[in-house]
Amino acid sequence: MTTFQRARSEEQRSVRRQSILQTAAAMLAEMPVSAMSLNELSRRVGLAKSNVLRYFETREAVLLDLLDQSARDFLAEAGEPLRSLVDPSEPLDARIEAVSSGLAASFAARPMLCELLSAQAGVLEHNISVEVATRYKEGARDSLLGLAEFLRHVLPELDQPRSEQGANLVILLTSGLWTHTHPAPAVRAVYDADPSFAFMDSNFEDALHQTLCVLLAGLLARS
Repeated sequence: MTTFQRARSEEQRSVRRQSILQTAAAMLAEMPVSAMSLNELSRRVGLAKSNVLRYFETREAVLLDLLDQSARDFLAEAGEPLRSLVDPSEPLDARIEAVSSGLAASFAARPMLCELLSAQAGVLEHNISVEVATRYKEGARDSLLGLAEFLRHVLPELDQPRSEQGANLVILLTSGLWTHTHPAPAVRAVYDADPSFAFMDSNFEDALHQTLCVLLAGLLARS
């Protein structure tokens, strides 16, 4: 393990925090959130656990920061390509299909984001202080408003309240479907062994695509 040297400047602290987040992201490429420990994160970063805790109060605080960063990156990277998929001159049904398909593919291409979203309410929002919760929720609010703005851009028939409701439901659907379409090994073995369970075994991208079509059509049908 490297010898710890306290970061003196805010820039140095920022660099060290980013190093911890990058290491956490690399770990999530290898394991689920449930398997990631603060001890192993500390070992991989090259710092004592007590020193990692100088930058993040808990494991959950690390992962919430990583989720916030991943959500902001998603909006920045996926927004323009998704807009290009939607032809504003096409009928509403065609635009709903394009938006739903594009969003589903974009989330499916970002498994770490989906994994963190699926653990958000049940795991990551526990064992944190009010200060950390406030900072995270402020970032989550900004990301949701950005997603709502995107929905209004590609589906201008949506007003602001329905677009904001839609953005919130997109995230809830994504987090829930990710969990159910990535079953534990024992459940996967059951699905593989018995064809009668096939209707319960969904592909994440396909399930999200179809569910988003229903969601957006329903929102647009409301007066």
